[in-house]
Amino acid sequence: MQLAIVLHLRVTAWPEVTTPGYLWSRGMVMYRDIKLQHTPATTGSLALAFLAFGPRTWVVRAYAILWPLLAHVFLLRQTRPFPLWNRALASAFFLAVFFSTDGNAVWPTVVMAAFAIPIAGALSRGRMARAGLLLGVAILFKQTAAYALILAAAWLLIRRRRRDAATLFGFACAPYFVTLAVLSLFGAGTAMLRWTVLVPFTIHTDLVVFRPSIGTAAALLFGFVPLAVDAALEKPGERAVSSGWLLLVAVGLVLICYPRFQVLQTVASVPCLAVGAARLMDRRPRALGRAAAAFVAVLALSRGAILALGADWDGRVLFWDDDPALNSVIERLRMMPKTTPLYSELWGNVHPRAEMIPPGGIYQHPWFPFFLGVDQTGERMRRANATPGTVIVGYRDSRPAVETIGPYAILRR
Repeated sequence: MQLAIVLHLRVTAWPEVTTPGYLWSRGMVMYRDIKLQHTPATTGSLALAFLAFGPRTWVVRAYAILWPLLAHVFLLRQTRPFPLWNRALASAFFLAVFFSTDGNAVWPTVVMAAFAIPIAGALSRGRMARAGLLLGVAILFKQTAAYALILAAAWLLIRRRRRDAATLFGFACAPYFVTLAVLSLFGAGTAMLRWTVLVPFTIHTDLVVFRPSIGTAAALLFGFVPLAVDAALEKPGERAVSSGWLLLVAVGLVLICYPRFQVLQTVASVPCLAVGAARLMDRRPRALGRAAAAFVAVLALSRGAILALGADWDGRVLFWDDDPALNSVIERLRMMPKTTPLYSELWGNVHPRAEMIPPGGIYQHPWFPFFLGVDQTGERMRRANATPGTVIVGYRDSRPAVETIGPYAILRR
């Protein structure tokens, strides 16, 4: 069922991570050459995929499909003791909530969904080193996964488990510092610290907003109800993977939506919520289980209806191959030598699709002007773009263009 959905549902290839991933695969180095305020695991794993198979559309789709599929596998392992109808309804809940929350995307929180249940499992079993490493890897995909680490460490301290808290925190830091050491060998260590630690806290952007509508906030909170109730009813040692830890991890991962609220930022919590739904439906008295099943069914059906009626089912990739005019621009660019320096003013993934790199070997997306002052990136890009032979792709305006295709223009220095 999941494969049937994702093979027809439109994928979103967010250029913030896909274009840097491609450029990294072409020899440019994150943070030294590619300026990005996110931690590097998403771009790095994409770089490996592009290096192995090329920047193909199927690679982008496969990347988006893989992580939710792994998350669903971990969910099915947790629901194995329950009746078939229970497992089916929990899976329907997972699929409806995950994909109606924009989860069919190339984005860090989608990847983190595959780590949610294993993190809760390691915490439940007292394997703090393993839990810390998993949380550390999640933080490498996006810094704000640290919310889950902070909550877990705080809970351990409240329970006077100081050694466990220290172990958890120490091992969670390890993946970041190992990556920092590796990038230092390429002259990007200081830049990584600046862009992943200092820039997110010091550069003000208009994108930082937290204003979910009442309906969106309610839909998000309703999904937590079964897991929260089951955690409240759970007895110590009742299950190998505690509902209490599942709830804490889910809360930590949903907090990723702060300070920039988007429903996509909440999807990493969904596997934990689906486990909670399955468990509450199996609770006694049976009246409670039946009420929980009705609640979960309503949530699954309502979110499934939103998905069915509101999503695009054309199997294309947003910001990649969904715009016919941009596809024509890409075909034109592919006729040029691969060594042609290319500067793109567009949002779409022009560089990976045209298989070109930017002039001067430096990249920062021009739609984020608030970052252009860091490392003199804007000035360095301006000088590089003035290099004779540079091709510039943008929107049609008053500038003389060599070619125009639909709303787009191709210029040459």
